Amino acid sequence: MPIEANPALERRGLRLATGVSGNFALAILIGWPLATICTVFVVLFLQAPGPMPPIAIRTLFRHAVVFLVASWVFSTALAPYPVAFLMALALAVATCFYWSTKGAGMLSVVLALMAALMLPTLVLTSQDLALILVIWIPINLVLAWLWTVAMFHFFPPTPQGAAAAAKPDAPHYDPNRLVLRMSLVTIPFAIYFYLVGSGALVTLLFVAILSQQLSAATAAGPIVAKNMMKANFIGGLVAIACYELTVIAPVMLTALLVFAVAAFLLSYWFISDRPDASMGGTALTTTVILFGGSIAPFGKDADVKMIDRLVQIGNALIFVLIAYIVVDAFFPLDPAKQDRHRRGLRGLLRRAKT
Repeated sequence: MPIEANPALERRGLRLATGVSGNFALAILIGWPLATICTVFVVLFLQAPGPMPPIAIRTLFRHAVVFLVASWVFSTALAPYPVAFLMALALAVATCFYWSTKGAGMLSVVLALMAALMLPTLVLTSQDLALILVIWIPINLVLAWLWTVAMFHFFPPTPQGAAAAAKPDAPHYDPNRLVLRMSLVTIPFAIYFYLVGSGALVTLLFVAILSQQLSAATAAGPIVAKNMMKANFIGGLVAIACYELTVIAPVMLTALLVFAVAAFLLSYWFISDRPDASMGGTALTTTVILFGGSIAPFGKDADVKMIDRLVQIGNALIFVLIAYIVVDAFFPLDPAKQDRHRRGLRGLLRRAKT
């Protein structure tokens, strides 16, 4: 249906665009640490039909503190011992995946994966920088929640908007098989990542998140990956356009205005009646990450960095799809299919012996 005929969607889009652009402007002008991450949390929170309850944000805050502090402590202690370091990394990733199969929330799992994968890399580079991340990610989480609560107050949701956001139940699969499949995709890549000393943290985190999202959707995996690639590519193009316009008139006001326009356009896509409307939120997140980093004080050659990050995301998608093709051949989602493969292999071996 047209957006004009649905005030609930119109208000939801206005709330998302105003909340994200306002938080982005305030964070950049004040210059608090990891301000871009705060805006990313705002994007995620404002896509929900209603504000996150206080008990949920308290739980999420505790999870963030525990995961990040534990990761920093263990990574610091095990950094001189590569074998123990990688074993702990593999165990932490598998634990995150197991926790996700037990009904953990998406944001909690993402925070756990960040702590298990990204923070150890920063510890190896700079323990002081990693400690800043440990302190400021939970703080930005709470600041983002307070901001979104205010946005839901100024643009209150309607009952129709909350009802429209209901989702059907997902099919259930064997949790142990899901953990095994996700671990077989992510852990070898993570070990290779650390052994070669790559600094492409975006790729590492994307591989873990994509592995989780596609673990039970192999039939639709290429479609999901294609949509994610499209959303990230569009978000990257928007970020590059914002950066180039800022270069033409290099003042902070220009950067904030072009980002506000981009936020409203992508929010309109998010609430539209297009089949791919949900990708508008992903594109907006990508724009925040890439453009927010480009206008930071260390943002030299930012357009090149943005292109590099888009390539990293594409590489993550390609790797996960190929990895799941291999995993499906040995550990398919349906155990009966694996049994048929084994019986067929035994039959071939018996015929070969005779």
